[in-house]
Amino acid sequence: MLILTKGVIEGIRLALMNVPIVIAAYNRDLSLQRLLNSVAAAFYLCPVKLIISVDGGGTGRVIDIAKEFDWQYGEKEVIHHPVNLGLRRHILSCGELAKDYDGIILLEDDLFVSPEFYKYALAAADFYRQCTDICGISLYSCCFNETAWLPFFPLVDGSDTFFMQLPCSWGQLWLREQWMEFSKWYFMTETNISDSDIDLPYNICSWPETSWKKYFAKYMVEYDKYFVYPYNSYSTNFADSGQNHKGTDLYQVPLVRSHSSEYYFVQFSDSLVKYDMYCELLPECLKLMSSALVNYDFEVDIHGAKHLAHIQKPWILTTKKCISYEKSYARKLIPPELNVVNSIVGDEIHLAGIAQVNVITDFNSYVLGKATEVDEQKYYYRTDDVHHPLLFWVQNRLKQLEDDNVSLRVREDTYLAAIDRLHAVESSRSWRATAPLRKLFNALRRLRRKFVVH
Repeated sequence: MLILTKGVIEGIRLALMNVPIVIAAYNRDLSLQRLLNSVAAAFYLCPVKLIISVDGGGTGRVIDIAKEFDWQYGEKEVIHHPVNLGLRRHILSCGELAKDYDGIILLEDDLFVSPEFYKYALAAADFYRQCTDICGISLYSCCFNETAWLPFFPLVDGSDTFFMQLPCSWGQLWLREQWMEFSKWYFMTETNISDSDIDLPYNICSWPETSWKKYFAKYMVEYDKYFVYPYNSYSTNFADSGQNHKGTDLYQVPLVRSHSSEYYFVQFSDSLVKYDMYCELLPECLKLMSSALVNYDFEVDIHGAKHLAHIQKPWILTTKKCISYEKSYARKLIPPELNVVNSIVGDEIHLAGIAQVNVITDFNSYVLGKATEVDEQKYYYRTDDVHHPLLFWVQNRLKQLEDDNVSLRVREDTYLAAIDRLHAVESSRSWRATAPLRKLFNALRRLRRKFVVH
């Protein structure tokens, strides 16, 4: 007699889903091989089709790797486009494959996946497949706010997932219906995204026309859709140098190595952890956690990266400088929203009327300047004055250089010593933690041109 337990029934149901893995490649042969190795090391509940789509015009070695790769878990198909589509058209062509299956998992070639990625993706897809608020499922756990250029810490509610109105391009699953709705919008509206589109963050507007992601972001805002994000990541991004990227380690995250067979998913309607595309918690979520905010119609700007001209509400919860404010909170707890939820006394986060927020003339410079301030670095990277002694030493020397009574010889010596100190700090810590050094280097260069005799 065969006894079907709940776990077995669920496994059978998931195994019946036809969701191939689609890999988009172009000219990064080593990246493709690395990704394929990680995909081959994953766990699968059933036969899985692998599709490798290679854009035209790339290196022959990429095609060879795709054709020679031994896929032991099911059918393998290699698509070689005869002409170069470019990143956006190539990814869109891969997305169109979702129409032929229950959905697809799309992986770009500079990614690396957890052994658990396929199991998680199918489980999440099955749970959220009837939710009309969802337009995709991310394998990647977002840990960096690209708009504010600062780390991102999602509020933890005990479940395995949270929600964000930001598309994922570093490992994602689209169900057939989800992709078809976006595809219909994209090909019928022919949306043109300007540099000043008020629906999108300034950095997304500035992404090149090769970006498919900014169009998906526009679609999500217009239709009020969200991606499901995991707290623990099932993919990571090497961000290797390539046709559309210079290369960085900024987006590397820890991967899940093993997981129980059960996940704790929460329905979108029941979740208190929903973010907009600025990585800001939605006001309705904050209101449910803080009774002090219930009577205010406000925008959340705790990372400080929202342009005031784009804000339609009369109040704002912000870290921008304010002339006056209604309420204020500290910025000590991580994530920053917890300071508001728990009414932590301080003067870093303000609830203010829009007219009371200081006007910012050069918004791009403001965002980059804010992200590189020492106080921001201390809070988001959990450092303190012990980690910044060389930085402060240089700042003091800069003041000496600006003193007109200092001799040229002293300026020269001070300048050279400051450069040595800055190089020492820069080489000892990651780019993110030493980001304030860029401002000091630029200041030193300007002073050298002004004062130093060659």
